[in-house]
Amino acid sequence: MVTKTAADLELAGGNLALDLANTRDGHSPARDYLETPADLVAWARHAAGLEIDADAAVLDRVLALRETVDAIFRAIARGVAPRRDDLDALTRAIEPGRLVRAGDRFELTWDRDIVGPLAAAAVDLLRGDQLARLHVCEACPWLFLDLSRNHSRRWCSMNVCGGTLKMRRYRARKRATERRRPGSGSSA
Repeated sequence: MVTKTAADLELAGGNLALDLANTRDGHSPARDYLETPADLVAWARHAAGLEIDADAAVLDRVLALRETVDAIFRAIARGVAPRRDDLDALTRAIEPGRLVRAGDRFELTWDRDIVGPLAAAAVDLLRGDQLARLHVCEACPWLFLDLSRNHSRRWCSMNVCGGTLKMRRYRARKRATERRRPGSGSSA
């Protein structure tokens, strides 16, 4: 799979906040999928079904939140406590929200602002029971939740990293087998 834009970026994180962290792509060649406000609008629609307004200021806030989210969850994935400054920055990102009635319950909303929902996704993940399933891909620096039945997933995505690594291993085994065969390599 070749990703060209923020609107077709693979959502492999298993959580909106992790998908935000993964918008800075560690695959080769590395790139940032959120370079412009238009990129952010397209990614928000693709990743969360949100219709947002974005300008340079909103993009800057999202990029700052992305750094915070990445630092928090990368630390947790390594078994290290997140820095207090990062947790405080995440808390501040939620502040502009307001509670509204949604049927028989209440929801935290933000008026067409993407920063709040992204921060809320990170807080929900921190407060939930899935942190033990948080991993860093073995092939790239993406973060993901291992939601597989036996909790043995090693890659952010089988489509990208898993498939690539399996193909490399297959080709290496095939070359090794061909080199060991008598009479292989050159014909007489």
